[in-house]
Amino acid sequence: MKTPEYLEKNIVLGYPIDKLGDPFRMLFLDIETTGLSPQDASIYMIGCAFFGREGLHVRQFFADDPAEEGAILNAFISFLKDYDTLITFNGNKFDIPFLEKRAARYGMDTGLSAKKGLDIYKRIRPYRALLSLPDMKQKTLERFLGVDRIDRMSGGDLISVYKRYASDGGSEECLDLLLEHNHDDLCGLPPLLSLLAYPDVINGEIKPERAVKNNYKDYEGVTKTELIIEFTFDIPVPEPVSTGFSDCYLMLGGKKGKIRVAILEDTLKFFYPDYKSYYYLPTEDRAIHKSAARYVDAKYREQAKAENCYVKVTGQFLPEWKEIITPAFKNELNDKTMYFELSDEIKNDPEVFRRYAGHLMDIILKERG
Repeated sequence: MKTPEYLEKNIVLGYPIDKLGDPFRMLFLDIETTGLSPQDASIYMIGCAFFGREGLHVRQFFADDPAEEGAILNAFISFLKDYDTLITFNGNKFDIPFLEKRAARYGMDTGLSAKKGLDIYKRIRPYRALLSLPDMKQKTLERFLGVDRIDRMSGGDLISVYKRYASDGGSEECLDLLLEHNHDDLCGLPPLLSLLAYPDVINGEIKPERAVKNNYKDYEGVTKTELIIEFTFDIPVPEPVSTGFSDCYLMLGGKKGKIRVAILEDTLKFFYPDYKSYYYLPTEDRAIHKSAARYVDAKYREQAKAENCYVKVTGQFLPEWKEIITPAFKNELNDKTMYFELSDEIKNDPEVFRRYAGHLMDIILKERG
């Protein structure tokens, strides 16, 4: 068994790690295995990274041959006791279950279930559309952030390298490849924490700065009007990103964000919920409450139905996909897209735009995801 250790002084975080807990009680974890299934594959390396006063320390528990799996598990479990938070990349689905199942074969309790955990992949996966990346692999995310790594191999590529190492007496060339890959995976994890700024923005508090109308020409040269909502947030995103859905567009960069959404100028309908209490007036194409209809000749009124129990309003409207801002208007009763009127009262209410911006971000990411 080998336990090499390194000190990295130039790791850039880009995220307020104190938000996640005590940095000196956090352990970054990445394992290397001879296959994907803990039923018939073993662990040959358990890599750990942790913060010290001088920088990031990397410690690796390496099995010179598969027979040393129990030894590296035992050493890791003993080492783990000083930490209360585990940070992994897809560790909830792979590293942690694999460790627990392999340890159980030796009658060992890892103690992993008692630790707090942060799986970076799990937290970031819902925001793939926002990042506009081809996949969410660790190396892809590192390239997105401009993180450099020496290693160019995958964990799968290294299975044959380890088997060759274990069978030929332990060549230094093979060992270097194996240690380097795990080392680079571990050193890539702290910078990946900066990606947490994206879910922080989407799910956290934003501060609207202004909401302004803007005229623009669409691809056919038709002049249209949009609303631009500009807002700020506390934790900067590491890279500028943008995405959109329908006529809504989201842009984030630094500590600032912008949402553009098309304004609809039209006549829409407000549907009364209790249609049985209304009459429909066909000649006027509107519904009125029965208490106000007693002066209307019976031949000019009929019992309202759900689909014609409405009143029409002409104005400027903004779309919403949940009834966030009321009253909500539609073209037809069963339309999924609703609208609210861009009234003077709403124009001067920053709280409305804060809630609306949050709603639009949710919808854009849901539809693009």
